[in-house]
Amino acid sequence: MSKGKISVLVFGLIIIFISGYSLGSPELPFNDTIKIYYSEIANINSDRNYETIDDFFYETDVDALINIQTISDIKEKQQKLIQFIWKDDIPNSNLPTIEKNFVDVRYENLSNLYQIHKYTVVMEYGVNSIAYLFIPQTTNNELVIYHQGHGGDFLKGYEMIDSLLQNNFSVIAFSMPLKGLNNNPSVDIPNLGKISLERHDNFQFLENDSFSPIKYFVDPIYQNLNHIENEYNFEKFHMIGISGGAWVTTLFSAIDDRIEKSFAVAGPLPRFLTVNVPGNDGDYELNNPPLYENANILELFILSSYGPEREHHKLQYKYDPCCYYGRTFEIFENEVKVKVDSLENGFFEIHFDETNRKHEISDESIKLILKLIQ
Repeated sequence: MSKGKISVLVFGLIIIFISGYSLGSPELPFNDTIKIYYSEIANINSDRNYETIDDFFYETDVDALINIQTISDIKEKQQKLIQFIWKDDIPNSNLPTIEKNFVDVRYENLSNLYQIHKYTVVMEYGVNSIAYLFIPQTTNNELVIYHQGHGGDFLKGYEMIDSLLQNNFSVIAFSMPLKGLNNNPSVDIPNLGKISLERHDNFQFLENDSFSPIKYFVDPIYQNLNHIENEYNFEKFHMIGISGGAWVTTLFSAIDDRIEKSFAVAGPLPRFLTVNVPGNDGDYELNNPPLYENANILELFILSSYGPEREHHKLQYKYDPCCYYGRTFEIFENEVKVKVDSLENGFFEIHFDETNRKHEISDESIKLILKLIQ
C-alpha cells in the first residue's frame, strides 16, 4: 500500500474516532458542531422528544404567567425593560461610526445591490457591534433589520439578505455580541483579574448597579436605527432573526414599536419549556432572571405583537437539530393569541415546519417571510 493511501486511511480513522468520542464527551470544544452535523444526516438525537409533549409541562398555568390586561400594562412593561437595560431612559448620544460605500467582496454578487455602508457602535468595556447597511438599486422604502444568531457572522444569512434585496428591501444586518465581525476585548475585572470576553456567559462578570450587559444586544440596533431614520426616508421597519437573533428580534420588537412586522425563526420558548430540556440550556441572555422579572418570554411575545399594523411571527422547526424543537409551543400558542386579540390591536402567529431539519432559515421559510412582509 502506498504512503498516500496509508495517510488517507489513518486520517479517516482519526476522524471516525474523534467524531464517535465527541458524541459521548460534552467536554470537547467542538462537540456541538459534530453533534449538529450527525443529527442532520442521521437524526441520532435520541434524547429529544420531537413528537409529543411531556405531561410535566402542562402543570404550569400559562395564563397566570401573563400579567398583561390593558394597554397601560404594556407601556409599563416596556418602560421597565428600558430602565433595566439602559438603567435610565434610552440615551441618544452613542452615535455610530459610518464608513460609506464600504467594500466587502463576500457580498459583491448580491442581487439588486447598490451600496454597503458599515456601521460601528462601541459600548462599555470596548465591546463593539459592526453592522452592514445594504442599499438596493431599486428600493421600496422599507428597511429590514436582519439579526444572525450564535452561529456567527451575518454572512450565514446571505440567502435571506439576497432575497430581501431582490424584493427591493434595504437590509441592515447584525451579528450577536462577540460574534462575526465583532470584537472580543479583554477586560480587567476588580477582584477577579483580566479576562477575554469570548462567550456571552462571560457577561455575568460585567454586571453592576449601573450597567446591564443586555445592552450589548439591543443598543446597537437602537442607535443605528435612530441614525438611519434621520438620514433616509424609510416608510416602514421590520425585523428578522434566527436562533439567538430571534431572541434579539423578540426583545427589541417588544421595546421599540417602530418595528412593524417581526419574524423570530427557531427562536426562544418560555423558560419552563426549556430548563433541563436537552439542547435548550441557553446562554447568559436566556438565563437572566432579573431581565425577565420585567417581562417574561410570553409577555415579550405580546409586546412584540401589540400596536397598529404590528405583527409578530414565530417560525418553529419540529426537527431542529439545535434547540427549540418539537411541538411544546402548543401549550402557550392559544393563550398568547387570545391575549393579543383581546387588546384589539396587533397580531401573533406561530408557523410550524415539520420538514426542515437544519438550524437555519429554510428556503420555504424565506418564501413565507417574503409573502407575509409584503
